Amino acid sequence: MAKNITKKELKQPDQFVSFWTRFSNLAGRFLSERRKPVLIGIGGLAGVVTATLIYGEFHERSAIRASQALAHAEKVATADLVSADGATPKDDGVAHYKTDKERLEGALKEIDTFLAAEPRNPLHREAELQKAGLLLDLQRPDEAIPLYTELVNSRLDKSLRFLAQEGLAYAYEAKGDLDQAAAAFVKLGEVASPKTDDKADDGGKAGFYRDRSLYHQARIAERKGNPADAVKLYKEVLEKTPQSPLREEISNRLAALESK
Repeated sequence: MAKNITKKELKQPDQFVSFWTRFSNLAGRFLSERRKPVLIGIGGLAGVVTATLIYGEFHERSAIRASQALAHAEKVATADLVSADGATPKDDGVAHYKTDKERLEGALKEIDTFLAAEPRNPLHREAELQKAGLLLDLQRPDEAIPLYTELVNSRLDKSLRFLAQEGLAYAYEAKGDLDQAAAAFVKLGEVASPKTDDKADDGGKAGFYRDRSLYHQARIAERKGNPADAVKLYKEVLEKTPQSPLREEISNRLAALESK
């Protein structure tokens, strides 16, 4: 079995948008897309409309509370650490910890508390996705894998499904199961490919994730000791998407492989 590797080794910040940034943006969009319009009823419809308004108001308030809870957990996970001399960072409304592990565990506790308190909240799945990411950051892939698996098989918003599928692949890689990681990265490309009857603009996400899917498949092939397969996959990315943001990284990897 291949050695375990850290998430930092899996994803370099200058190459990929962070999980937290992507998650926050998508969760914010989730809320804005689900705001219920104000309805005005007359006559015999008044009772139905009133009930709808009450439900809509409750639903939206619940979503807002959830968004705030998830944002607070993210803030805990990214808060400044207590310095070596014991100096505590300025008061910003969150607890501060001495180590990154303690900080991540603090954020995980926040998410678990939220999930236990509001199991029917409209952002429940998003909270589970955030939890899975924290488990992966904590080097607990065996716990992250079943959660990611459940998420990719659920009725998760299609934009968030990309993150769940990608997280599942990273979790298998962190565990050292390279065959499962490769299969999950292949699936990432399939998830990103638009359906034949779906003509809606995806903002370029599909192409972006197909690039990433092939890139990661090539990376895994390298780790498994299959340089020829890796070269083929890297070249496929450059041929199919010459403007890929991964172009420079792929070119460097190709040069290293072909010089051997």
